[in-house]
Amino acid sequence: MRKLKFNADCEKHIHSDANSCHVTQTYVADFLSKNLGQYGFQTLPQSGDQVAVCVDDQSLPLSITCQSLSEDGHMVCEITSHPEENQDWLDRITEQSLLNQLALAVENTLKDNKEFSDFEWKNGD
Repeated sequence: MRKLKFNADCEKHIHSDANSCHVTQTYVADFLSKNLGQYGFQTLPQSGDQVAVCVDDQSLPLSITCQSLSEDGHMVCEITSHPEENQDWLDRITEQSLLNQLALAVENTLKDNKEFSDFEWKNGD
C-alpha cells in the first residue's frame, strides 16, 4: 500500500465546518476523475471520496481522506492505493507497475493545481 500525503488549500471550497473534510475529499476525487485521463487512465463511476481507475481492464482502487487543518490552515489529505493481496506473481508485478504509473499520474495531476502542495510518498501503513 502506498500513500501520498499532501496539503489542500480548501478556502475556495464552499462548505460548513461540520463536513469540511468530506467536501475537500470529494473535491480531490472529482479533480482526479476529470484529469487522470490525460495519463491514459480511465476513471470509473464512484461516489464521494473514492476513485476507481482502470487501465487495460485492470481496476485500481484509490481512497482519499482529508483530516485536520495544518498550521497554515490547509487540509491534510492522503490518497491510498489498495492493491489486491491474493494474486499470482505475474499479476502482482503487473499491478505494481500500473500502481507506480498511477502514482506518478496522481502526483503530477495534483501538482498542476495550485491548491495542493507539500507532496510526500509513504509506503506501508
